[in-house]
Amino acid sequence: MKYKFYTVSFNAWDAMLGAIKLAEKSIYWECYILLDDTPTHNFFDILKEKARQGVVVKIIADAIGSFWLGSSAVNDLRAAGVEILFFNHRGWFNRNHKKILIIDEKIGFIGGVNIAKAHRHWLDLHLKVEGLIARALLRSFIKSYKISGGKDNLVHQKIRLHRKIRILDHLPFLSKSRSLRKFYIEHINNAKDNILIATPYFVPHLWLIKALKNAARRGVKIEIIMPKETDHRIITWLNRLFVYLVGEKGIDFYFSSKMIHAKALLVDDQEGLVGSNNIDAASFEFNSESGLVFKRKDMLKDLKNIFEAWKKESIRSSY
Repeated sequence: MKYKFYTVSFNAWDAMLGAIKLAEKSIYWECYILLDDTPTHNFFDILKEKARQGVVVKIIADAIGSFWLGSSAVNDLRAAGVEILFFNHRGWFNRNHKKILIIDEKIGFIGGVNIAKAHRHWLDLHLKVEGLIARALLRSFIKSYKISGGKDNLVHQKIRLHRKIRILDHLPFLSKSRSLRKFYIEHINNAKDNILIATPYFVPHLWLIKALKNAARRGVKIEIIMPKETDHRIITWLNRLFVYLVGEKGIDFYFSSKMIHAKALLVDDQEGLVGSNNIDAASFEFNSESGLVFKRKDMLKDLKNIFEAWKKESIRSSY
């Protein structure tokens, strides 16, 4: 499987726009924040052009996250033949926070990148993948499509992925299962040497605080990277509060002067997760989230290098 990491929003936009321009059959895209205010990246013009050429274009935008997407832009997309749906399941709390783009069922993107001018220079993590894993992403998209009211009978083939890579879907409002919580508890509790976490919003549940503290007490080195200042003043304050509450010998925090919007986990340099979930109640209890879990050595090495580069440019704070 070919892959590539992107660590700045506009670099991911370049790759996504380039893939969209080459689409021949289908474009499936779901995004939490999807706005038409990025003049340097004319996504909407290209999407309309592709739809007029006969390419199937289906978009799912979150009704809250994409609230500022103008009605004229939506009407223009629909007039060109684009099907655009807005996710609004059970009111305010349950949001579609996923960021997935699939081109011709051959190329896929997954991670934390939104489309908004204000995010252009944010540090983030987005993965481009090619091959079977891109086709497997369609299954995740179809779930959101049906929940959002999509009527077309989209189908996906059952695909047997390599054991070293898989998709983690989290749909807490559809079942009692909490796949994200299970994943974090299992991996933090089983960690032997080190845990690396990147998150813009650090407002963990009590169960996660306990798990991190217990891991630190048994000698696991824990490093958490976050922005010094977020895009929300109250979240910045909450981040600092929970850094204090989580304070424990063996847990180091790294504060970046740049806005980091990345969501990632690396455990013992053996397994990584890059996706859409923050470390907060919204992601673990209410939102639809998705991520890519991998054990491939080349991907793990690349993710570790990204963490190390961000750490060097951050201010370290220890208990």
